[in-house]
Amino acid sequence: MWEQLFEEQLADAENGDADAQYEVGIMYLKGQGVQPDRAKAVSWLSKASESGNEQAESKLRRIEEQEDKYQRMVKQAETGDVKAQYDIAMMYLKGRGVEQSDKQARYWLTKAAARHDEKAITRLGILNYKGEGGKTDYKKAAKLFSQVSQNSTLAQYYLGEMYAEGSGVEKNHETAIAWYKKAAEGGFDRARGKIINLEEELKMIERRKINLAEKQVQEEQVPEKQLASKKTQQKVVPQIQASKSKTAPVRKKTVLSPLDKLAGKNWVRSNKPVEFLPSEITSCEKEKEGLVCFSEILKRMSGTQSVQYRVKSVITSAQGLVLVSYKNLVIDVEETQEADDAPLGYDDELEKGFSIRTGWTQEHVVECKQAKGKSMDCMKNRTHAMEIVEG
Repeated sequence: MWEQLFEEQLADAENGDADAQYEVGIMYLKGQGVQPDRAKAVSWLSKASESGNEQAESKLRRIEEQEDKYQRMVKQAETGDVKAQYDIAMMYLKGRGVEQSDKQARYWLTKAAARHDEKAITRLGILNYKGEGGKTDYKKAAKLFSQVSQNSTLAQYYLGEMYAEGSGVEKNHETAIAWYKKAAEGGFDRARGKIINLEEELKMIERRKINLAEKQVQEEQVPEKQLASKKTQQKVVPQIQASKSKTAPVRKKTVLSPLDKLAGKNWVRSNKPVEFLPSEITSCEKEKEGLVCFSEILKRMSGTQSVQYRVKSVITSAQGLVLVSYKNLVIDVEETQEADDAPLGYDDELEKGFSIRTGWTQEHVVECKQAKGKSMDCMKNRTHAMEIVEG
């Protein structure tokens, strides 16, 4: 999407469109649809400014201010000023006043971390965890996070991530939840969706265990029934036995319930898997008289924010209808574009707030009835009709 947009804006910019020249400059500055190139960004912004674009003029002043700040800060950092070393690292990381470079960011963070700066230690841990500016090193990341885990909610959050994924540590949902809770209690709201997600994962695992145990018990009971049946047959008089021997055995058909039939299929709408019914992206487990379904982690864009979410549904059957109650769990929200005037640091404070909150969204109700062929006619919230078919 970004690459296509860049090509469109570049064509207009080359034809003298001042607004497009500004957009191309910004895209070169942020690396959107093209490799970041500060010199080209300034060149296009200058053209836009000369054509009367006020935003470009303002942006150029901001870039000049950032470059001046970089020159001042790098001199301080070279003298051993820990705060300046951290700030320079963040300038490299965000491309503020200098060409963006994860490698240089890691270099300066290493210097500041060696002087026991907790912010630098935390951020260096994140670089090692994500493999930014060098190789991925989970063990080193875990060690760095552990050094500051008493005070840094950001470090606590990433320890939760590592235990949830089993990255560099043994995978453990309970330990991950404990670290997420520490971060959330410290005000790091981004952790709250992760807590709910793992708690729901544990519930699904427990449902799966119960259902598997019940299935094994049923399978163990079958031979006993067969043995009892054989003993009964041995007592039957020879004439009847001879008569039965000429008759082929009759196998009892397994009668599937409406929910069993539903769970045995993949459901799609407009050629896409349905998130609240059994499908390629959603697994279901029996619970009491219904099904509980939980989708994979899904993503969507909301403005400039990338939203991770899952869908949980409870499905029952009554009077020929399939009744679905579902809601979305917003797990995480990340801002994909950062304003140039945003604070420079990468403190815990800067990741607390979201315009989209993590946690559960409102509940929706869908009623479905079998239609002709392999499809269902459904009504969402009694207002929105939809056709859902077998995939």
